[in-house]
Parts: sequence; C-alpha cells; structure tokens
Amino acid sequence: MSTPTTVRDDAPRPSDGTVAAEDGAATRGRLEIADRVIERIAGQAAAEVDRATGAPRRVLGVSVGSQTDHPHVSAQVDGHVAVVGVVMSVAWPAPVTEVTEQVRARIVQQLADLVGVRAAQVDIRVTSLVSEQSSERRVS
Repeated sequence: MSTPTTVRDDAPRPSDGTVAAEDGAATRGRLEIADRVIERIAGQAAAEVDRATGAPRRVLGVSVGSQTDHPHVSAQVDGHVAVVGVVMSVAWPAPVTEVTEQVRARIVQQLADLVGVRAAQVDIRVTSLVSEQSSERRVS
C-alpha cells in the first residue's frame, strides 16, 4: 500500500502565479578570473611540455641566479579572452619551433578546458638553450 506524500514548493514565483522558467547562468551573476589564475594555469601547462623549462633571470644578457622549472608567464584577461606571454628556455638539442608550438597548443587547450578562457594570443620568447647535463664546470 502506498503512503501519500506532500511536496513543498518554496521556490519564488512571479506575481501572476506562474512558475518562472530557469534563468540562464548569465542572469544569476558573473565570474571574473584574475590574471594570476591564468598565469598559473599557463605556467603549469608550459612546464608539462617535454624540453620546455624556465629561464634564468638575466641582467645585461648575463644569467643571474638559478634556472627555474616553470617558465615565467604573464597574462591579461578581458572577459573570456586572454593574451599570454611566456619567457622560457628549451633543452638542447630539441627543435625550438617544435617545443614552442607544443607549449602554445598546451596553454590554449588547458585554458579552454579548465576555465573556459580563449587564448587569443600566446607570445613565447625563448631566452636560452640549456644543456640537459648538469651545469657543473669542468677543468681540463
């Protein structure tokens, strides 16, 4: 035997008593994604590409400090469109154009997948080629 149940509907209704249609996401509010979020996602995406690595800081063309694992990334976001800049190194002897195209494609894909932002432009500057061997100096 079934038991009767009561369903309560506390949803707001328009003044004429009809049920309002579902509002779209655009009418409920807005989402702003900070430039820093885009920079972090793009930096991680670039670091995931084989033979792409961070660039050491340079002063007057001379490397200062140590090399980082992640490329340096800057971003400017306007709504759902971003312009991304990447400064990185490529491990020698990898083909630079191939590595940079992989980095660009990975950044575009990750931004679209993770935050729904279209990368209108991804500028990449390769500042150095680094040896995959240890950077210890040899004395002969």
